[in-house]
Amino acid sequence: MTWNGKQFSKPFVFLQREDIRTAMAVRGYSPGDDVQALFPSEMISTELAFQILLMQNRLEDAVNLLSCSIVPRIGVWWAYLCHQLVTEDIAQDFAKDGLTPAQRRQKQAEELAAKLCDTSDLDAMVEEHRERISKQIENLQQKAREQQYLNPFERARMKIQAIQSAFDEMKASFPPGTLGEENGPGIMADEIAQMQANIEMDFKQLIKETLPDDSPIQDPYADRIFETLRAKTAAVPKAIEEEMNKHFPLKMRGLPPKPSPEKQSAAVQAALRWLLVPSDENGQLACQAAIAAQSGPESMLAYAAFWSSTNLKTETGIAPTNPALPPLGISKTLLQLALLEGGDMDYDERYRKFLELGIECADGTCTWDEHGNPVRSKAPSANTSAADDRIFRTRSGFGRQA
Repeated sequence: MTWNGKQFSKPFVFLQREDIRTAMAVRGYSPGDDVQALFPSEMISTELAFQILLMQNRLEDAVNLLSCSIVPRIGVWWAYLCHQLVTEDIAQDFAKDGLTPAQRRQKQAEELAAKLCDTSDLDAMVEEHRERISKQIENLQQKAREQQYLNPFERARMKIQAIQSAFDEMKASFPPGTLGEENGPGIMADEIAQMQANIEMDFKQLIKETLPDDSPIQDPYADRIFETLRAKTAAVPKAIEEEMNKHFPLKMRGLPPKPSPEKQSAAVQAALRWLLVPSDENGQLACQAAIAAQSGPESMLAYAAFWSSTNLKTETGIAPTNPALPPLGISKTLLQLALLEGGDMDYDERYRKFLELGIECADGTCTWDEHGNPVRSKAPSANTSAADDRIFRTRSGFGRQA
């Protein structure tokens, strides 16, 4: 049955007709304890288990089960379609700016570093502060020129001269010899006290204007500069941590060189060649292409085609394929495709698309023509016998493989 999010309405004509226990023993299916707990029994069919996983929204687990239960040749076609889907998404993403994910990360890191090191806002505030001080100095100088402003020392000197003149005038106002007589009139105490008070007041004013105040200067411009510096400094560790988390996996020495795009493309074409003509010779060619591609989903796809061949050549002769190998190649191909960098689809979105394509392949609505192009049609009716696959044999290179 195919899944439309609510119900199942089409038969899976290209699943191995097995129960979960057989899939685990023969096909290499190894669900986790949490997944296995969802099944009422190991005797349920793989199709029923698949439905349970979908209803529980365990999409990735459903993809893994489908990889282990789908007919190998149809599974290779499914993995091939998923590879086309992901590579097209990555190519469209690359066409936006012509940058690979690594180059885009490098560009983002450089832009982030430039942003953190940009001091134009600080420079503007400092310049504004400098202009404000310059204007204040200019205003004081202008005021001094207009009002003949005297500094505190000059004012104290003039006060002392005024007091000295007052004493001289007072002394001159007394008759000659009066100040020298024993019983002569004394200097007026009130006048002297007033003069002393004036001198003390001027002296205190002199000290106040000369010495700086002990209280800190409150400058809003200085606070703004400090807060901006503090914010920029605090942002650096977080920015570095976030950027480093994007750079996974780390570049390490000793890793094999990345295979060329030509060898990767050759591996995909070898898998498609076996898919169209599933002969042992084409299976061996797929194996050679997988070895040349070294690693990645392209290599694993070619291995899946090789492992899905009818027979394998060994040193002692011909041996049947281990039935657990094709599901392994299919599931690993899908996993590596989901982990590829680039494209608009994330990991979960890719697995959702993989599931949709897998259902189309399993129910027979997405097949291929003689050139390996997708052909979509209505699924066979539920009354079609599983052994009667003549409707599929009429299509070029397509047929159910027991």
